Amino acid sequence: SLPSGTGDSKVVVGVIDTGIDTSHPDLASAMWTNVGEIPNNGIDDDGNGYIDDIYGWDSVNGRSFSWDGYPGCDEYHGTHVAGTIAAQRNNFGVVGVAPGIRILPIKALGYRNIDGTCRGDTGTVIDALLYAQSNGVKIVNMSLSGPGDDKAFKDAIDASGILVVAAAGNGGENGIGDNNDKPGSTDDDFSQYPASFSSPNILAVASVNSGGALSSFSNYGRTSVDVAGPGESIVSTIPLLECSNAYEYPLRRSCRYAWLDGTSMATPHVTGIAALVLSTNLALTPAQMKSRIISTTRPLPSLSGKILSGGLVDANGAVLGVAAARQATAMSITRSAMIITSGQSVTLTTKLTQAGQPQVNRTVKLYRYLGGWKAVCTARTNSLGIASCAQKPSVNADFYWGFGGDLGLLPTKSTWYSGPKVLVRPLITAKMKPYTISKGGRSVFYGTVSPSKVGAKLALQQRVGSKWVSLRTTRVTSRNTYSFPVYGTSRGTVQYRAYFYADSRNASQGTSIRTLTVV
Repeated sequence: SLPSGTGDSKVVVGVIDTGIDTSHPDLASAMWTNVGEIPNNGIDDDGNGYIDDIYGWDSVNGRSFSWDGYPGCDEYHGTHVAGTIAAQRNNFGVVGVAPGIRILPIKALGYRNIDGTCRGDTGTVIDALLYAQSNGVKIVNMSLSGPGDDKAFKDAIDASGILVVAAAGNGGENGIGDNNDKPGSTDDDFSQYPASFSSPNILAVASVNSGGALSSFSNYGRTSVDVAGPGESIVSTIPLLECSNAYEYPLRRSCRYAWLDGTSMATPHVTGIAALVLSTNLALTPAQMKSRIISTTRPLPSLSGKILSGGLVDANGAVLGVAAARQATAMSITRSAMIITSGQSVTLTTKLTQAGQPQVNRTVKLYRYLGGWKAVCTARTNSLGIASCAQKPSVNADFYWGFGGDLGLLPTKSTWYSGPKVLVRPLITAKMKPYTISKGGRSVFYGTVSPSKVGAKLALQQRVGSKWVSLRTTRVTSRNTYSFPVYGTSRGTVQYRAYFYADSRNASQGTSIRTLTVV
């Protein structure tokens, strides 16, 4: 999203979640600070109804927000979400979608000091939303969901005047995504809220994987889910304390960073884009931001009929207010040899470009005609846009390179001149027994042929001056062998070879030369 800008520091996004590690080196400078409040004086200096809310609010404990570093209650969650939205561009760690904006931490889920329990319900989330509203926030991220269709919750969202970007949910306990439009009758299949509320200022988010497929765990809904964002193997910030507490995702953490999956991870990508859109015009309404994001998504086959937009969010398109056009590509094809002998390898190479620029880390496939075009090799382009595959065809082979397209590029395939791409000569061995005979004697010129060429015609040729003259022909036997009688008509040395004339499957091939001595 960086070509689309980094966001305006006047834009503040409320993250209603489990709290945020405000000391994280990738987040500290992105935190909102209430300049109207004097720290720790026990007075509501700015008159917003919240005492000492310097860095946000904790509606679970009813106090000003401060990171307590408690390792339980999944409190890494809010920090991970915040990093996806606004982690700083500082030459280490990760970079958020909108690193130029500010994050307002509002804890609505997590550890409750009074009894040491993990708490959070629609009441604490409503309180968090009211706090965001009191501070003039125009966008909040809600990477949370539950089956409760709470009227008070919906009414609070409707009245907030805030764009609520909400996770569609991760299915039930079976981990399989559900249809939020048509919930089932089991305890494992409910519509998830707030995403499923009909509130016009909710932007509901599903998850897709890196290949553009709807995540298996992601909820969906043609009328209740609006857009999709990347939600699998998302690396982002986590609290430092999490590094020494491998109670969850122990193999996917790197101290201050971790890879997580979920619609919770997809949602902050969309929130970051909303912040970029708002940065273009601070007067935009929730409806206008929502419309810009939905109308500029990139269509994906896996989302067609599954969600309202049928597409993946596009930061640049949303910022410009113009749906991105997929760009044309071009592919070349080269071969390391035009003719090879059976058993040898040939390397087929392609270069994938768009407007002359190499396309890096794209998946391309090499196809061969085998009674129909079939993929025989899959490769990824390198930093120069180049990919190669080695093949060992036993007969003449037609090849082409294909690119299936992706979210930004149109599919294409390489072209070549008509006729076979690689010609393959059969491997023909040649021996003579004996190599020395008396005048009037007899020898045998013989060998084998591969691949199988049963019935193919070979010619015995004798060198006469600078030319090869055919003497007789024979057919390859069922054992893929051949033989010719050779006679000593005059004393001296004579050179012989066997020669295969090209057919529809193989190129012509002469054997090694054998010399007969007649004494």
